[in-house]
Amino acid sequence: MKSNSKGKSSRSRAVTLIITPDMLAGMYEYLRTTPPFKGWKLPPSSEVKFNVSRNPKEYGYYQWDGKRHTITGSIKSVGQTITLAVFMAHEMIHMYLEIHGLESRKGGRDTHNAAFKKRAARVCKWHGFDLKAFY
Repeated sequence: MKSNSKGKSSRSRAVTLIITPDMLAGMYEYLRTTPPFKGWKLPPSSEVKFNVSRNPKEYGYYQWDGKRHTITGSIKSVGQTITLAVFMAHEMIHMYLEIHGLESRKGGRDTHNAAFKKRAARVCKWHGFDLKAFY
């Protein structure tokens, strides 16, 4: 790593990850190979649509339209690899719940029902994510 004239690393400035649909799909596939997702038998990324939004008010969301699963991530809110991993894990729980008829239909705070919280605790334990910041 090179240093500038003041002795600081040229890599010391903050780098923002600019997410793409391919990055979303890649993180999804990575997580699918790890516990507890591995046992959930979620569809392969080729059967999921991945979108990128510019909404600064949310990290993104999962959606089922009756035909296809969609995961959308915000380029304005997801800027680091760890944030991408946590966001994707969160949305994959929503997908699992939707597939198994356990997803809340109320929206708002009730979106993260007991079924979500149970799986979130398991995901956070396996991956070292902060459960307090997960939902």
